[in-house]
Amino acid sequence: MKNDLEISVVRTESHYKSYLAKVDQLMEEDPLPNSVEGKLMETLVILVEAYEKKKGWELPMAKSPIHVIKTRMDDLGLKQSDLIKAMGDKSVVSKVLSGTRKLTYSMVAPLSELLRVPPELLLEKN
Repeated sequence: MKNDLEISVVRTESHYKSYLAKVDQLMEEDPLPNSVEGKLMETLVILVEAYEKKKGWELPMAKSPIHVIKTRMDDLGLKQSDLIKAMGDKSVVSKVLSGTRKLTYSMVAPLSELLRVPPELLLEKN
């Protein structure tokens, strides 16, 4: 694999998005950890996480799934309507966000992917 990517600290949103795209591409390729691509992916993840931390975009503490959803919506600039595909329809989204309805297991995986959080953060703790 030829790498034309110049590696540097992430300073802008566009730089951040380009690194995220490259990480996604590398994750699809699933390189070996000690390969050139594996080391590149590890480096990019470290730089992306540092930028997210600097911006205050770290994963929220899992006080509740609703808190996690609302925090990540804010972090990612999402609206309630952006959650419809992952959760069902507009009324379901409203009920979940207001706390009058719980997430179903079928909602967790697509919502986890959309919000870029581990599914465990979206499961209710008993």
